[in-house]
Amino acid sequence: MRGRKKKRKLIIRRKKILKKTRHGKKRPAKKSKRPTAKTERQEEKKEEHLKEGQIKELKELIAVGKEKGHLTYEEVNNLLPEDVVSSEQIDEVLSILDHENIQVMDSEEAREAEEEKEEKKEEPKEETKEETKEEPSVITETYPRPLHIADPVKMYLRQMGQIPLLTHEEEITLAKKIKAAESEFRATVLDSGIVKSEVLKLANEILKEMVNPDDVLDWELKAKKNTKRHLKKMISNLKKARSKKKILKALSDFAISIQIIENISNQIRLYLQELEKKTKEAHRLKGKKRRGDAARLMKEIRKMESELGASFEEIREHYKIIKVKEAKFNKAKKELVAANLRLVVSIAKKYTNRGLSFLDLIQEGNIGLMKAVDKFEYQRGYKFSTYATWWIRQAITRSIADQSRTIRIPVHMTETINKLIRVSRILVQETGREPTPEEIASRMRVGVDKVRGILKIAQEPISLQTPIGDEGDTHFGDFIEDKRAVSPASATAYTMLKEQMGDILDTLTEREKKVLRLRFGIGDGYPRTLEEVGAIFNVTRERVRQIEAKALRKLRHPTRSRKLKNFLMMMSEER
Repeated sequence: MRGRKKKRKLIIRRKKILKKTRHGKKRPAKKSKRPTAKTERQEEKKEEHLKEGQIKELKELIAVGKEKGHLTYEEVNNLLPEDVVSSEQIDEVLSILDHENIQVMDSEEAREAEEEKEEKKEEPKEETKEETKEEPSVITETYPRPLHIADPVKMYLRQMGQIPLLTHEEEITLAKKIKAAESEFRATVLDSGIVKSEVLKLANEILKEMVNPDDVLDWELKAKKNTKRHLKKMISNLKKARSKKKILKALSDFAISIQIIENISNQIRLYLQELEKKTKEAHRLKGKKRRGDAARLMKEIRKMESELGASFEEIREHYKIIKVKEAKFNKAKKELVAANLRLVVSIAKKYTNRGLSFLDLIQEGNIGLMKAVDKFEYQRGYKFSTYATWWIRQAITRSIADQSRTIRIPVHMTETINKLIRVSRILVQETGREPTPEEIASRMRVGVDKVRGILKIAQEPISLQTPIGDEGDTHFGDFIEDKRAVSPASATAYTMLKEQMGDILDTLTEREKKVLRLRFGIGDGYPRTLEEVGAIFNVTRERVRQIEAKALRKLRHPTRSRKLKNFLMMMSEER
């Protein structure tokens, strides 16, 4: 509240000054006071400009002013943020409002302006497009207005549409630029001391079949047929090479893929960061007169420098050159990718409603486009769009196969399912009914069992939470029978049977009752053998059998068996 009152006083003071300037009076000059430390601090606080958090509220104030055409001093006081209290900040606000042609006036003047506005509304007035066109705002010039588009696809398409298409000649020029930048980047990385050891390590992993050579080497088909023989020969040449020129020649013969070159570049960056960290730590320890620890660190630094084949300063300067070459290479690739984004969208449109959103299809297609840029060979003479189409299509179809289903199905099986669906549609059109598995198998020339298996796999999973009916208060899972659950009727019947069995057993002698309970597992569900029961009663198994037979004869008597007859009938019906 104190901030509001202070701000209100400042606005009223500005109001008086504005009124005086309107009548041609100059603003009175402030008396100069001798500056003190306290007044200097106050002036520094007053000279603060509007903060970023206050811009939003100021935009709202301007929006209200533009809608009405004017603002009152009370409205300015109420709409401004709480923390705008200094005279400099309020002066800035008033000057911005003045630049936006928003007049700040008294309540009475505002009332009169509103009445004039109502009168003007009654008279029809034609406005040209030039008159209605808004002038650039001071706020948007000082603080750029962000682009607010709710739909990310629309925003992406809008930005994509601003990039011009390339002609075939421009494609070739850009492809040459990419190849030249790649060669420079590759040569700069291969000139590093770490590369020799990394390449030898990679070659040994290929020989041990730990790494697929197709993933790390860009070799011709002839060389791929004799991979191990070629690798052994090149490893021998690299180990023998001593001069820098021969080492570079041997490294170039490996034809390492650009992805591995980028990985080596990152490895150099990590080594450089480690060296920088240890160097700083060594200087800090020297300053604290801990020369023993500093000497140990310097020894580690020298060891790393010998492994890298250069000093810390040389590595740092060399890495700067690598980053420049890499940035140039990536920029050239980005230009070719950006110019062909429309191609991805046109292909992605054909694969909608297959389990992935349109934006996801575009992103997967963009991955394929980037791979096409890496693999494109302009010397062959065909257009880039022709070549890139296959990479984009493959990336999209693979992503649909991998991500569209809740339960993943292998890509080859997805293709088989699609073929089966196509054959089924043709048969429906020919026969006018759903085809049988035998008819599909005959048309596809596969076994009937295989068709049945494919049809089972092709079924989409249904969520148990799927709502049933218009109200949506019941779900699909509520209608599925639980085989393990016991029905209330069965539970009641078994409880009554247990009670009746207990009553009937009570009519027998204590020994007979106990023998039957142990022999048939009544109560604990664990039936005993004649020997086990005989051991409990300390009698022979024959005696136990006689007691059991006598007890069963008693239970078969109509006076007792009548009570259990209904339960036996019910159990036989359930079975």
